[in-house]
Amino acid sequence: MIFILFFGFIIVLLVGLNIYDNMNLNKLEEFIKKQDCQMYIYSKGSYKAICQNKVLVLKNSFEIDLDKNKVEILYKDIKKTKIEQNSILINNTKLDFKEKNSLEKFYNLLQDKLNNE
Repeated sequence: MIFILFFGFIIVLLVGLNIYDNMNLNKLEEFIKKQDCQMYIYSKGSYKAICQNKVLVLKNSFEIDLDKNKVEILYKDIKKTKIEQNSILINNTKLDFKEKNSLEKFYNLLQDKLNNE
């Protein structure tokens, strides 16, 4: 009986944490939509977004604090971009991607934005 209660508590805890994480992801998506971003991808624990005049990176964490978890890179400040394995290096900022397809879409749209600036 004690084992059933113990495992029940663990299951309730995991379900609660999953719901909380999904609420955080929804908050981050709403923030991205308010920034008027063309495209965003969630990969490796953070959202990467191509916005009107910047690249926006929002890291997912247990507690959302946009002042600490947000990185903005203005297109005018980008000196170099480079693909390295499953990452894009923008100046000294590394954006990690899980899938090669997502990386290529993001990089191509970024290059289009940079060429139009």
